[in-house]
Amino acid sequence: MSDRFLTRNVLAARVLGVAGLIPFYVLALLAWRDDLCAVALAAVEGYAAVVLAFLGAVHWGRALARLDGRNHIGTLAFGVMPALLGWLALLLPVEFSLPMLIAGLVLVWGTEQMMFFDALPDWYRRLRHLLTGASVFALMIAWAAAMLAMF
Repeated sequence: MSDRFLTRNVLAARVLGVAGLIPFYVLALLAWRDDLCAVALAAVEGYAAVVLAFLGAVHWGRALARLDGRNHIGTLAFGVMPALLGWLALLLPVEFSLPMLIAGLVLVWGTEQMMFFDALPDWYRRLRHLLTGASVFALMIAWAAAMLAMF
C-alpha cells in the first residue's frame, strides 16, 4: 500500500475511533438524569457489548487475511471471546454488567498488548490505548450513575 493511502487510512481509523467514543460519553452523562437513567444505561451497555464484539472481529479479520500462512486457531478463538463476554454482560443487572464490560475492554486490550504485540501496527496499539482508556472511563461514569440510582 502506498504511503499516501496508509496515511489517509490511519487518519480515518483515528477519526472514526475517537468519534466512536461520543456515544459512550453522551450516554454516560445522560445516565445522570433521573428521567433518562434507565434508558441511557441500557443503551451504553448495549453499545459497549457491540464494541467488544467489534474488537474481537478485528482479530478474525487479521486471521482471515492470512489463513494459509500459519495456525490461527488461537487468534480465531480469542476473536470470539469479546462477543461472548459482551453478550453475557447483557444478561446481568446493570450494576454487574458495567463492571463486566469494563473488565472485558481491559482484558482485550491487555491480551492484545501481551499476545499480539508484534502482529499489530504501532499506530493501532497507540489508538487502542486511548480508546480503551476513554471508553473505560465513560463506563465508570455510567456505573457511578447506576449505583447512585439504586439509592
